[in-house]
Amino acid sequence: MKVNLVLLALILAGCQPEMPVTSSILVEGDGLTIPVNKELYGLTIEEINHAVDGGIYAELIQNRSFEDGVPPLNCPYDPVRRVLTTPNGWVIPFLRSDSVPGWRRFSATSYMYPDTKELINDKNRRSLLVSVSASAESGKGGVIAEGYGGIPLRKGEKYDLSFYMKGASMVPKTVSLTLADSTGETTFSEVFRVAPAYEWRKYRHTFTATSNTNKAVLAITTDSSAVFWLDVVSLLPQKTWKGRPNGLRPELMELIAALKPAFIRFPGGSFVEGYTAGTYPVWRETVGDIAERKHFWNVWAYGTTNGVGYHEYLQMCEDLDAEPVYVVNSGVTNQSRRPRYEDITAMGKLVQDALDAIAYANEPADSIMGALRAAHGHPEPFGLKYVEIGSENYGLEYTKRFELFKKAIQEAYPDITVISSSDVRGKSRNEWSDTHFYSSESFLISNHNRFVAGRYTRRMPPAFIGEFSLSGGAAPGSLRAAIGEACFFAGAENGQEIVKRLAYAPVLGNTKYKMDRYPAIFFDGEQIALSPSYHLLQMFGSNRGDEVLKTEVRTYQKPQVTFGRAGIEMFDNSYEFKEVKIDNLPVKEGTVMTGGWTVGQGTLIPVANRWNYILLGDPSAYDYTFSADIRRTKGSGQIQFRVRDNGLPGEQNDYIGLTIGSGAVEFYRQAGGVRDTLRTPVLYPFQSNRWYNVKIACKGEQIGCFVNDTLVHETILPGIPSLVSTAALDKETHTIILKVINTTQHEEKTELNLQGVSVKNTAEIIQLTGDPEARNTYDKPDVVVPKTKEISFSLSGPRVYNFPPNSITIMKLKID
Repeated sequence: MKVNLVLLALILAGCQPEMPVTSSILVEGDGLTIPVNKELYGLTIEEINHAVDGGIYAELIQNRSFEDGVPPLNCPYDPVRRVLTTPNGWVIPFLRSDSVPGWRRFSATSYMYPDTKELINDKNRRSLLVSVSASAESGKGGVIAEGYGGIPLRKGEKYDLSFYMKGASMVPKTVSLTLADSTGETTFSEVFRVAPAYEWRKYRHTFTATSNTNKAVLAITTDSSAVFWLDVVSLLPQKTWKGRPNGLRPELMELIAALKPAFIRFPGGSFVEGYTAGTYPVWRETVGDIAERKHFWNVWAYGTTNGVGYHEYLQMCEDLDAEPVYVVNSGVTNQSRRPRYEDITAMGKLVQDALDAIAYANEPADSIMGALRAAHGHPEPFGLKYVEIGSENYGLEYTKRFELFKKAIQEAYPDITVISSSDVRGKSRNEWSDTHFYSSESFLISNHNRFVAGRYTRRMPPAFIGEFSLSGGAAPGSLRAAIGEACFFAGAENGQEIVKRLAYAPVLGNTKYKMDRYPAIFFDGEQIALSPSYHLLQMFGSNRGDEVLKTEVRTYQKPQVTFGRAGIEMFDNSYEFKEVKIDNLPVKEGTVMTGGWTVGQGTLIPVANRWNYILLGDPSAYDYTFSADIRRTKGSGQIQFRVRDNGLPGEQNDYIGLTIGSGAVEFYRQAGGVRDTLRTPVLYPFQSNRWYNVKIACKGEQIGCFVNDTLVHETILPGIPSLVSTAALDKETHTIILKVINTTQHEEKTELNLQGVSVKNTAEIIQLTGDPEARNTYDKPDVVVPKTKEISFSLSGPRVYNFPPNSITIMKLKID
């Protein structure tokens, strides 16, 4: 009986109809092609997430110069809130002035305090005063340097120690230095003893580690009562990447090298912008002796040593065989942090700094700047070709300053490509401008064809994407994030005539500290793990080909319907509101996000002199009509209406926006850091002291905007395709490289049509797939990793392949 049941089950299974083909991909093997841009993919290396200090920089001592806790000029510290306030009123987390991060007392009879009077030079503003009351009963005392949550040591390897020390007594007291366990009692190296003189002196020693550990400390102790000062305490492993002095961590740099970046954009990012005077890097303050480099509290709210300075970045690029793209401060600090604008009449110094930086990189060794470079160990020029002015700066004041840089650089170095950090008026079609894409998964997938004909005209200037990754929500670091990013990458590869460079960011993050964005590589002092996005970068970067082939994908487009509340944002109380309604019902309550609002029966009253932002209605709603009567009573400012606003801050936000009041009606989607124009702005003369009715109607993926019942804008949000694809021909290996991303939760049975070319019946598959929310961790680093296999197609019928759900596939087809 059981046998008969098994046979019946097999017969019924065989009678089930085969799943139909649901998508098709046509590759034009004999059509027009464009050359593959071999320099497309690169990285932005920025001091964020402790990516540099405590990251790629091999320095093992945190806060080695004791400068953490020195506030920038004119930035008072609030000890209650533990923040600094800039002259323009922006606040940033900060430390108490007596804080010494990375250091602690050895014993209860030890005392340490940052000293602002005993200094080794005028560049260092603090040293560390150490006072020890030692006795037979209390034992020895001193201080311990904990590094970045522990100092990693490997048995038999050598570590170079250097430090400045000064004694307080004419009679020298012996001080011992050793690598030890967290108590300072069990040593992991020999002991180095010094008797500091009554003046500053520099000392050096090379330790040999006697044990393997990730939790060592540097113990600086004395057996007798003594007072002494320390400064610039540095511990560097001799084993650095490429053996460079003041070098980089080999294990992290090898992972970066494996990505084969064509260029490195450095040193940021918001790090370059800063938030007030003295909080951004100036190249000449980051080269030479580490004891004289400028330390500052950076925009990400921690101290930076600039140990990896301009010279080290140029050397890194050379060692990676990557083009350097150097970013300089534009004279405008970060514009999302209440910016400071350098006086336009004082811009000469910043412009000259940029010219000198180029000279340092490019001039021969017998020039002034070339000689300085040679003195730092690199006689041959580095060959810098790209300089970007600012990062995420925009507007008229930025444009004025950018033009000063551009004019001076082009006159002195006409071969340098000068990149603006946003579109500037009056530039030629061939000039590069930087756009950053930190956005949501749905935005990245639906914008996969952003740079193809019809979405981005061929007359538009070249696109330089200086920073890119998925941001916001729960997706960063997951396979789902990599899938969204892969769709955008595929679009960039299809639009290589327009997209000249695309840099992934952030690359690195130390999980022992707060991370502001999720990185491709994450680590601590003990472990390293790679996100699915890292594997995506490696897969796409290592499989480029020589000629881009035209592809046509026929697949289901899922309607893109976002959801969220209605909202209004404006500055000041320059507008009056009445008849504020959602689905023709007066609003009675709202959530004040910033500023202040009084909500009545269909009325809104904002407070004066504040950025006022309010959300109204149901956060789960998507089909509704939001309307209001508005009247501007003073000034000439604009007002922003929002629908489907998720209410999340910064790079997590997502909403449809309409702006009116500046002479035009603008209509766009804001997704993370990207504002995507949905329709060309329409000129609309807006008069003060006149009532206007503004209405936004949402129905599914269709959005319509009305002013005084006249339709001004209408759009259908682009859908989410099941499959996204790009293809290239590798002429040397006679291989078609087909990249396919399945964005769905189900298998996608796909017919592959290769037009005008014959290929073998087998293919090599490189595939990244799994649960969409899956992440790699320290404990499970291989949850989402690429897997390679060989497949054979059926000899009968069309060539069909089932792309797994949530997958990124590279298919290599050999040409017959």
